[in-house]
Amino acid sequence: MINKIELNNFKCYKYREFELGNLTVFCGNNSVGKSTAIQALAIPFQSKFSDKVLLNDSLVELGSVRDIYSAHAVTGDNSLNIALYVDNNKCSWGFNDLTEQASLKNHLLNKCMNSEASALSHHYFIDKGFQFLQAERFGPRAYLENSHDQSIRYWLGAKGEHAYEILTDLTNNGERLVSGDKRILKGDEGRSVRRNIINWMAEISPGFNFESDTVKNAEISHAQFQAYGSDKTNPVNMGFGLSYSLGIVCALLLTKPGGLVVIENPEAHLHPRGQSYIGRLIARAALAGVQVIIETHSDHLLNGIRVGARLDEDYEGEGFKVFYVSGVPNSESTVDEITIGTNGELSSWPEGFFDQQAYDLKTLMKGEEVTDLGRRR
Repeated sequence: MINKIELNNFKCYKYREFELGNLTVFCGNNSVGKSTAIQALAIPFQSKFSDKVLLNDSLVELGSVRDIYSAHAVTGDNSLNIALYVDNNKCSWGFNDLTEQASLKNHLLNKCMNSEASALSHHYFIDKGFQFLQAERFGPRAYLENSHDQSIRYWLGAKGEHAYEILTDLTNNGERLVSGDKRILKGDEGRSVRRNIINWMAEISPGFNFESDTVKNAEISHAQFQAYGSDKTNPVNMGFGLSYSLGIVCALLLTKPGGLVVIENPEAHLHPRGQSYIGRLIARAALAGVQVIIETHSDHLLNGIRVGARLDEDYEGEGFKVFYVSGVPNSESTVDEITIGTNGELSSWPEGFFDQQAYDLKTLMKGEEVTDLGRRR
């Protein structure tokens, strides 16, 4: 498990530590730095923990070293470092001097022992599983290209672009969750991953079902979807919500305990009920032992996570963390750490934290603009 992400002179942070939980949620206003920790995490993962890690590859594209060097760094401090603490063992990449770094261009110097990097690569890519889904994912497609990356088991792609191939493989291989896995939605309908994908997707669109197949000679896969009692049809005849959420549900059910799932904006294109149930599945995946890191703007999704914690008798509290990031003019962003308790309660509610509904309701009641919950403009 990744216990901590440590950033030094990286983007909007001069120095920041994020102590991660089994489930970690990043939220806040736009462009305040809530995605920054996820981007830092993506750099070594997209480079397979190699000696020199890429800033621009399949998971993130961050430009040059100078683009990610913090504008808030102390004068004379020319260092930049990102570090992951995996089971409390530190793995770091960076440099101590910009001149020293110049020859590397779009790389960060890897200061991690090769043996440790090799162990991490095997753990996440072969043994337990790793999925990273970007905010901009593939919508409805008649077909999708097959993956050529065999280094990651059941790799969905950062945009969910290999979902149809993975669905076909799941059907052919008969993958099953272990008995008692908390991600099993309906115990009487079995432990197959395929069946549980259908059951969770049916909470988003009742009656959901799918068929998929791979055309190996053309290196493509295709699928048909069904919902609300309709006949099976091409995904392009269904809404964006099904395609956007299908990769999320697959990622959360495919990854083994000890693996890692990172999702940006899992709520995209979903009705509030769908957002809530994705939140419940996220919570159950974390309770099953999968480490989950998400970035969200959705109070419905957060409430779904809270419901998942509240309904699970084994949740002991503080394993689910929320980092609320706030922008500060001409300074580095501030971070409030919030924990989710055993009853789904939040340890604190900072100003600006998912409070827009309260502002809008009070404005509706008073018939005049409310800019503070305690006073009128």
